[in-house]
Amino acid sequence: MAEQKNPISEFAIASLVMGIVSFIHILNIEKAAVAIVFGVLALKRIKVSAQFKGKKLAIAGIVLGTVSVIATITVTVIFWPQMQQMMQKMAGQQ
Repeated sequence: MAEQKNPISEFAIASLVMGIVSFIHILNIEKAAVAIVFGVLALKRIKVSAQFKGKKLAIAGIVLGTVSVIATITVTVIFWPQMQQMMQKMAGQQ
């Protein structure tokens, strides 16, 4: 009888994919949050059930999501004065 391999957790795959997408598209904090949540769910699922694997994928998704959140906050803080100036100019033109 052939031995069946343990499947990779769907949450781990989703976490990695959303982490990559959030990292590529800057200012996508909602996708980064989804990557972090899916990663945590995957880690819990893997810990509870030895049936699933994909711990490294889940961790990678969490890391990418966290880096994306930090980058988004950093970019927003750095460029906030320029954004306010642009909004004031646009409001003055109307």
